[in-house]
Amino acid sequence: MRDICIKTQVSGNHKRKNLLIVETVDQNGMQARAEKKFSYYVSEQSPAQDPGNAQAWLEMQSLFHHKKERHVSIRKVFDPKTGIGQMVYRVIGSFYVVQNLHLFAVVFMHRIKFDMLTPTPYTK
Repeated sequence: MRDICIKTQVSGNHKRKNLLIVETVDQNGMQARAEKKFSYYVSEQSPAQDPGNAQAWLEMQSLFHHKKERHVSIRKVFDPKTGIGQMVYRVIGSFYVVQNLHLFAVVFMHRIKFDMLTPTPYTK
């Protein structure tokens, strides 16, 4: 059996958006759960401007607001007594978006978490 649940959430001022996807699988006594969470936050926004000024705005941003470098972390855990395994993958960073001559600085976090439960605990 496989279940999928999708949830989205947008803040009132539209500066933050969260997306959560949870997938649960139960097959042949093996249970697995994948949780994917994507968060985006608009940290800076420029007014509409001509393309020549857009480059100047980006250069000012690089001087005063440090763009967050991507950070990736992976954590794996397995408990042989309970038979539960878990892996968490996380990426944090930022990027720029141009839409209708508006420039946006966006900070993001992506997290994917896998939980695995074996039918019987592992024994040696």
